[in-house]
Amino acid sequence: MLTSDLVQVRVYRDEVRPRYVRTEDPENLALAAQLIDTFEAHVGQPRHALDRELREILGTGTEFLLHRALAKLLRDRCTFAAEAPVEPEILRRATFAAAAAAYRKSCDERRPLHFTPGERAAVIEGVAREFELEPASLERSLYADLQDEQILQGWERCTPQWLVERYNVALAQGVLLRATELEIRIRGETIQAHRALLRKIKFFQLLHRVKKDAAGGYRILLDGPLSLFKSSARYGVRMASFLPTLLHFDDWTLEAALVWGKRRRKCRFRLSPQVGLRPLTRRLSGQWQPEELRWLPEQFAKLDSEWQLSTDAELIELGGQGVLVPDYVFHHPASGTRVFMEVFGFWRRGAVVSRLQLLRRHGPENMILALSKQLAAGQEGLEEIPGEVYVFRTAPIARQVLAVLERIRLGSE
Repeated sequence: MLTSDLVQVRVYRDEVRPRYVRTEDPENLALAAQLIDTFEAHVGQPRHALDRELREILGTGTEFLLHRALAKLLRDRCTFAAEAPVEPEILRRATFAAAAAAYRKSCDERRPLHFTPGERAAVIEGVAREFELEPASLERSLYADLQDEQILQGWERCTPQWLVERYNVALAQGVLLRATELEIRIRGETIQAHRALLRKIKFFQLLHRVKKDAAGGYRILLDGPLSLFKSSARYGVRMASFLPTLLHFDDWTLEAALVWGKRRRKCRFRLSPQVGLRPLTRRLSGQWQPEELRWLPEQFAKLDSEWQLSTDAELIELGGQGVLVPDYVFHHPASGTRVFMEVFGFWRRGAVVSRLQLLRRHGPENMILALSKQLAAGQEGLEEIPGEVYVFRTAPIARQVLAVLERIRLGSE
């Protein structure tokens, strides 16, 4: 992701237009190659060595914003860590204690408050022997946990072409962080592709509403980060992370309402395949669930229960007013009872109430709407929300879900 100071745009008649760069431009590709080579050359070296060389390349003026943005994208692909044979904090404590003891032993009123080179070397050698280290290794390790001393252990390598294309996508993502609402229209795709897209939206736990349009496609409304009362930064990162998924489709449009700049000017942002952004992720496939939900099938299987759990659910139309993609389907063979469970990501009370009303009118007979307390996007409480709602703190608890299922089964017999 790019920080706000690296997002270059111009505003024309209340429309925000990112300053995309030409991905085939030789100068842009040469710059990307130079930065990639710099990062590659510093694998195994401390962070301060990489930063020192980057300062010579990146400059400080506005004309170097592209340089700094590309470096930021590469830095996000790096893994830095402290490398020391013994925890640096332990080594520091031992060294400071040894230095204090040596000073007290030789102290008189006439000596200076610092060690001579020989005295310092003696302290280092003594502590090094204690930990079975070479003195040079001890000195390197004393502050190895400080950020500047962390070692670049590795990074996700890429090509200059990929990096420049990633920059253009990152510009669009940076703009979307100022969105209050997005409208996405998808047309001409298979039902499998639509289902995969909706599951990816649920994977990022985005507040969304889905309707079919007259052309046979789908109209998806997403709440933007600036529409949330809290957790907007966390939500914004997830929404921006979703954008590359959209780029795999052929016929789509995105229009976002923005609050832009210090004056909070109301603007628009438009995006479509004609802009030429390239998908940088793998093609849509498989099943996605947030990590906190993946363990429920495993835990549920350990219970002494006749209920069967499946994550393979079809897309269910809700009377032309919405779409349901259940996260779980529970089946009780003896009674024939089926229960669908939808897990909301970020949520607000109004959205929950609207969803319940829609499900009652057009949804399947037995539904559970699951809400995480940690993903509440406002301060509204859950009082007087009907019993179809199951509330959990961080992840659904298998035994609690089973209790809800049993209540539904007994109520339907």
